[in-house]
Amino acid sequence: MITLYCAVVGVAGSAFPVDIDENKSVGHLKDAIKEKKMYQFPADELQLFLAKKGDGAGAWLTEKDVNEGVSDTTGLKLLDAVRAEIGDVGLSQDDVRLQVAKEEVAALKGPVHVLVVVPEQWTSAPIVSQDGVFDHCMHPFFSQFPTVDQVGDWLEFPALLPLTERQKLYVRCSYKSIAAQALTKVDPNRRKYAVITGTPGIGKSVFVYYVMWRLIKDKKRVLFITRQPPIYFDGSTIHDGPNKCCWNAY
Repeated sequence: MITLYCAVVGVAGSAFPVDIDENKSVGHLKDAIKEKKMYQFPADELQLFLAKKGDGAGAWLTEKDVNEGVSDTTGLKLLDAVRAEIGDVGLSQDDVRLQVAKEEVAALKGPVHVLVVVPEQWTSAPIVSQDGVFDHCMHPFFSQFPTVDQVGDWLEFPALLPLTERQKLYVRCSYKSIAAQALTKVDPNRRKYAVITGTPGIGKSVFVYYVMWRLIKDKKRVLFITRQPPIYFDGSTIHDGPNKCCWNAY
């Protein structure tokens, strides 16, 4: 089993890991990426590129590169042989075994191995959802919510949290307790809501991110209203700026 770090072309801050056996094919890697990102289209519509400059002969792209945004795949090798094994296209254990010091990891100098190109109709065209017409969310933090996993007591995000400028969120016991009370309806016929108050800096906004993550993992519809354009999850996809149909739904 090897871990490949992947990123989506045109989406800043989109690096994410995929674990896969070295003897699996490029087609299997597409399946794994589709599942990881919860894409709603066939996996074979993805294009994968070896994220090495000079048509695969140069240096790996770095996490810093993809955080700043990679807009094209010029000079990168297309992995177009679906049956080819991962280990035969430059992604073997030996190929990706690059020792990176902790300081380099912190400086975002770790390598990214695969660039993913999503079909154009899924990156630029609005989506017709059950609640209206929306644009795909391109925010480097919120667009990745469906892919976030809990590791121990931490939620590990592929992009920096807007408030803390860190990539991890510590799940406090109080978060779990308050969320359980806020999300549980004692009477299903009554509208459920919660008001979270307190002094600045105690973690209220970060708690909201935790609640959003729980709801999204449960495939619940979520509308997050901030000073920025609203973020909407319809049960399968993250969207930006819902239209009037969405507002009416709420």
